[in-house]
Amino acid sequence: MPLKSYTTLFLSGLLMVATAATAGPGLYPQPLSPRSEEGDEQLNCYELEQALTRESVASYSDKPGLYDDPYHGASLWAGTLWAPGAWSYLAYSGVAEYAEYSRTQPALARIEALRQLKARLRCHER
Repeated sequence: MPLKSYTTLFLSGLLMVATAATAGPGLYPQPLSPRSEEGDEQLNCYELEQALTRESVASYSDKPGLYDDPYHGASLWAGTLWAPGAWSYLAYSGVAEYAEYSRTQPALARIEALRQLKARLRCHER
């Protein structure tokens, strides 16, 4: 394996470790705990529905899953046959997945708190 490939693999691994070390949540998923904000108790059912709609946009993820991403297969194929540096996409994909997870989790926690409040107010009965 040429020195350039080792350098690429080393740098991609270093990037992955540095990004994971500086990110907010830990490496392992934690249980989702509802996150309510001040003033949520004064919202009526219509305002709760609007808040749920606003928060749901932040919970969407555009990153394809492991088996749906065509670049995974291409990087494995190209890395095996020609350039082992192509495997660095796998490290990038892992870091991107982690960043996406840490971005969507606060929105999902907020949505869960709003849903619980909506259930307490029995908005579905109206």
